[in-house]
Amino acid sequence: MSVRWRYGALWHLALILAAGGLSNAGAQAAGLTLDQAIHTAVRDNKDLRAAKQVIEIAQARLLQAGLPPNPTLELGMRNDLLFGNHGEYTASAAFTQRFPITGRIARQKDVARVDVALATTEVEQAERKLAGEVAGRFYRVLVLDHQIRLRDRLIRTDQKLVKVTRNRFRVAEVSELDVNTARLELQRLMQERTLLESQRALQQARLAQLLGIPVGQPLEVDDRLPSLVPLPSLAEEQDRALALRPDLRAALLGVDRARAELALAKAERWGDWTVSVGLEQGRRVIEGAPPQSSDRALGVSLSIPLPLLNKNQGRVAEAIAAGTQADARIEALKFNIGSEVASVYAEAQRLQAAVRQYQDGMLALSDRNVRLAQQGYNMGQASIQTVVQAQRQQSDLYIAYQNALGQYLQAIVALHNAVGSYPGSVPQAGVHPADAPLTRESK
Repeated sequence: MSVRWRYGALWHLALILAAGGLSNAGAQAAGLTLDQAIHTAVRDNKDLRAAKQVIEIAQARLLQAGLPPNPTLELGMRNDLLFGNHGEYTASAAFTQRFPITGRIARQKDVARVDVALATTEVEQAERKLAGEVAGRFYRVLVLDHQIRLRDRLIRTDQKLVKVTRNRFRVAEVSELDVNTARLELQRLMQERTLLESQRALQQARLAQLLGIPVGQPLEVDDRLPSLVPLPSLAEEQDRALALRPDLRAALLGVDRARAELALAKAERWGDWTVSVGLEQGRRVIEGAPPQSSDRALGVSLSIPLPLLNKNQGRVAEAIAAGTQADARIEALKFNIGSEVASVYAEAQRLQAAVRQYQDGMLALSDRNVRLAQQGYNMGQASIQTVVQAQRQQSDLYIAYQNALGQYLQAIVALHNAVGSYPGSVPQAGVHPADAPLTRESK
């Protein structure tokens, strides 16, 4: 089945090129993009590949539903071989065929066609769920990559600070306490980096499993960050969800199936008529009479079942109740979809505002404080504790920013899932000035 890639007309995550530091700013990032990851997962994921077989199963049932009943060949033989052996016998051969006279086969095919559509919708639902899982893992790996890069930047800054502090200690400008304080801060950052490496390896392994890639095979994601683009209105997102959600389409198909089942149940109130055509040959022996010649006869019979006691009342009532239930499910699902979209939409809005606050001034102010503290320390106007405190504050702020960015990306994925669209990208947009702080170097 061809995958339906549905991208919203109003908004998507625009993946942008991140600045990779002063030494490699503007360099083109390489790696697996989100679009490529989703395409790979839909093509190679082992569980999804097995789930897609449900369509072929439903199509096979449709084929079977359209086949008429087979005719029956009846053969019979009677003789008096064991009882006098006078030569009497009767032999018969007949063909019997059942004929549905109320369109039963056509109604069975209607039910089977709806089942094929339901199977297709089930696969689409599985693809949408898989795409959401891939996007979630993808963004976790992406954020962890940048968190590791942040630790590398802070480690390089602290290594310079340790070097400066040791030089000043040799000329008795600072105490050994200052050297130890700088070294402990450096070791703390190295420990954090080690833990982040472990987390990234775990997330990469889980992402590889979703993509159908053997664990251990190198897997690098495209190192680009999403820009903050305005979200469309809540009403627009809720309308798109009602148009795109596979589970709502499945509920609507449930109504169609209930109607098809009702028509089938009514058609089955009259059983198939049975027509039999046969040839019979026999010979009778009459004592005292001359030998009799063989007699032949052609017989035709028609069997008509009468719906007197069993009018399929239970099946009809069941189909009517199933239709009522399907209507109720549609109303409940529409309400739940609206509530789900509203909930994740509000969360995405809150997290987007939080990320924007970091980008619009808090990170730049923290960078300036670090530079002022370092300059003061180099000039002997500030203590090592002041520098470490400023750098710790900067580190905590960047970590909080990256955590907020990671939560925002997960909220965007959840919003895509709630709407029923695939998380994806559009052609690259220009770099937003506020995106740079995540990977820039502090001077």
